[in-house]
Amino acid sequence: MQQQHPDYAKNLETAKKLFQLHELEDYDGQAALISKDIVAETSLYGSEKMGYDEFMANIKGYHMAFDNVKYTPEVWLPGSDTLGNLNGSVRTYGVWTGTQVQTKKELSLKGYWYFGFDEDGLLNAQGDYFDFGGMVDAVYPKNLVIVSLDIKEGKLDNVLEILNSEGGLPTTRAYEGCLSLEMTINENSNTIWVVGEWATNDHYAAYLKWRQTEDTVIGAMVPFLKGGADGINIVHPNTGYQSF
Repeated sequence: MQQQHPDYAKNLETAKKLFQLHELEDYDGQAALISKDIVAETSLYGSEKMGYDEFMANIKGYHMAFDNVKYTPEVWLPGSDTLGNLNGSVRTYGVWTGTQVQTKKELSLKGYWYFGFDEDGLLNAQGDYFDFGGMVDAVYPKNLVIVSLDIKEGKLDNVLEILNSEGGLPTTRAYEGCLSLEMTINENSNTIWVVGEWATNDHYAAYLKWRQTEDTVIGAMVPFLKGGADGINIVHPNTGYQSF
């Protein structure tokens, strides 16, 4: 049976302290326990590992987004290296609760977090595993953009071919800041509706500028729209999002 790593008890207290300081939104207190060489990873889909500046910005973002945060652990456990040897790292399973500042919705987030430490006892590795998309969908406000395309009689298939092409809506969905994208068709009015959710209104503004000044998709659709470019109606920006 392996003996516990000599640094585990100290590192466990540091990990707990980091979460306690997060509850207090004590940014400076957390920063004092974190190495400038930290490598961290988040649960955001498609994200890359991040360094110190990004990690601290991530912490600040959570401080700004939530009030009354509290971590309730199910268990704290020692971590190991790739060979299964205890290495002084810490991991935990538990639940974060809190209130989203803008929507006032209550958070209840189950997840797994791990912590690695350097020789000085500073956090130099951290990662989390939870349903990030589910959290955003459940409690965060949404920046919705609604676009309608008023199409000439008999030209619906032409516009759909453009929208479904690789440079059409698939490119929109892959654009930085686009969180979701949906399309529906009203054949009675010959109208296509596209509803997108964007990380911020600025993200959509950057995307729209690119479409209007550097891309060709809008120009390709214009001949098939009633009134040409006037057949495109963009409802943006929108505020006061609520769900019921």
